[in-house]
Amino acid sequence: MRAPMLITAFLVYVFAMPVPIQAGQARAVPEVGLLFPVAGADKNEVMDSFKAWLMDGLQALGYVEGKNIHVEVRAPRKPEDLAEMAADLVNRKVDVIATSGPTSIEAAKRATATIPIVIIACDRADRLVNSIARPGGNITGMACISSDLALKRLQLMQQMLPGLSHLAVLFNGGVPAKVAELQDVTAAAKTLEVEVHSADVRDASEFTTAFAAIKAGNPDGLLILVDPLTFFYLKEIANFAAEQRLPSMYGFREFCDAGGLLSYGANLKHQVRRYGYFIDKILKGTKPGDIPIEDPTIFELIVNARTAKLLGLPIPNSILIGADQVIE
Repeated sequence: MRAPMLITAFLVYVFAMPVPIQAGQARAVPEVGLLFPVAGADKNEVMDSFKAWLMDGLQALGYVEGKNIHVEVRAPRKPEDLAEMAADLVNRKVDVIATSGPTSIEAAKRATATIPIVIIACDRADRLVNSIARPGGNITGMACISSDLALKRLQLMQQMLPGLSHLAVLFNGGVPAKVAELQDVTAAAKTLEVEVHSADVRDASEFTTAFAAIKAGNPDGLLILVDPLTFFYLKEIANFAAEQRLPSMYGFREFCDAGGLLSYGANLKHQVRRYGYFIDKILKGTKPGDIPIEDPTIFELIVNARTAKLLGLPIPNSILIGADQVIE
């Protein structure tokens, strides 16, 4: 009887031993690849905030980093890094890729047609999918429709600046969606009898030249067309506007937090947290192509009263009544 007992004990010991996970096997903890847009080398603060908002959304659904989820970050410093980093996430066989910004979305889309991709697209999301209601393929996520708000932002600027006639627009001409948005702004400005002069900035090294062009034009106000580049450099842009005593309008409240005068658009923090909803559904088995693209549910008008005071601008009642927050 002793031999069978020894054999049984040996088999129990063998099968109880930990077995290393081989390539192709499911990992114990699902992995999300967070692919940032191209950023400057000193923009870790912005990226840290973005990841923290993403983790807030996941934690609200019961996910804890290192316990039942892992977020693998890729932060390209140069445009040529994007394709390589997207491919790296694909080679890691991450379960989901989360990304935003037109160039990063395109890089992820080119890298894989099978791994689910969750996006925040502030320009036309319908160009990326079969339909908003039923995307098909491997892409789903959110649209922040920032580029559709040109007329509304100009109208708010006119309320704040009744004499507005000459508007400078800072935009990234290397992004086709921003070129189209500039055309929308120009058309909307024409109906309001406002003249538009644009300043093109395509990488961090061009801000000095763009700022000089804006200053030389002596505009009444400044409108920023937000893309990842202008978002990463929001502090520099807000500081420039303050130095030039230039009333400025932006697409997200983070610019007003940095000292900008006005912002109108979707709540970006809410949308980044909303990544968690899509990631959770995908990890639980829902195909990304079956999850509708969401439009924003929260739009907000933010006014920086401190900046208005420094500029010597009274805040009209129409702005105060409509404001979601006045930064005192």
